Amino acid sequence: MKFKFFTRHGRRTVASGKKQHRPLITFKGEEGKRPRQFLIGAGAVVLLLLLANALRVEPSLMASAEVATVHDNGVLKVGVRTDIPGMSLEGEGLEYALAELLGEKILSADEKWDKRQDAVKFIPVTPMTASAKLTDGTVDMLFCMMPKGGSSSFAYSSSYYDDPCRFVFRKGEGQRSVKNITVGFLQSASTSGLYVPTGIYETMVDNYVEAHPDDGLITTYKYNDDTIDLSYASYDELFDALRDGEVDAIVLNDLMLNKLDSEGEFDRSEVTLGNISYAAATSTATPALTSLMDVLLDDLRDGGTLEALYLRYGLQR
Repeated sequence: MKFKFFTRHGRRTVASGKKQHRPLITFKGEEGKRPRQFLIGAGAVVLLLLLANALRVEPSLMASAEVATVHDNGVLKVGVRTDIPGMSLEGEGLEYALAELLGEKILSADEKWDKRQDAVKFIPVTPMTASAKLTDGTVDMLFCMMPKGGSSSFAYSSSYYDDPCRFVFRKGEGQRSVKNITVGFLQSASTSGLYVPTGIYETMVDNYVEAHPDDGLITTYKYNDDTIDLSYASYDELFDALRDGEVDAIVLNDLMLNKLDSEGEFDRSEVTLGNISYAAATSTATPALTSLMDVLLDDLRDGGTLEALYLRYGLQR
């Protein structure tokens, strides 16, 4: 006895006897009315869930121990640099403005806060002191050009500014080709106490060389049997090496170049090695403040306020 097995494959036989494929689901015409309704309903549910989740995040963060500590102190203590034009110079700049907005957001939820009082106490830090002041509780968080993801010791917000890192030439050589040249960069510091990932320039140079193997960039030299980087221990030494012809170009980010080359003694190449993304930072044990910063940054981006702050402080985008 022979048996025939039939399976449904989403197609039908027409009068001509030929088989044509028929979609299992269609969104067209009357037949697709119910699938369309289902899809619209499902989309609405997803949007509601996302909205509900977003509405739950902020109250949860505002109820955190970190925020309670700020309320108890009556002020958000923020570590800032005081020497970077556009970011933090003499009490003005993007980082001061962002810290103040966050402080007001946090303190406004405290009924005891007198709105006539400052929401933020700014505490000067340097690359050598920032980490220690965060660790010992002198500051609650840092707004001081912290490269996002630079250290596992910190919790970071999303980036609030991307700073181009580029090749820099002697005056009049800005259009020089970035090929077959010697390149100097700032040396990685030997201490882990620095808040910046001090190898960031070296890392960017290495990544650029790896991505452009045919450009012939020279970043090391031989001394006896050793291979030594064309790296320098300070910004002064780095600029002197370029000025004196020890290297053809150096690598530096725009914000530091603005600070160190205010008279335009050197020329910036249009060729960049990438961006350094800056973020607010706290210790990994107190991440709620950086998470609140994420919420604030989303609002500032959506409303155009962040872009307005860039323009106000002369920051290029």
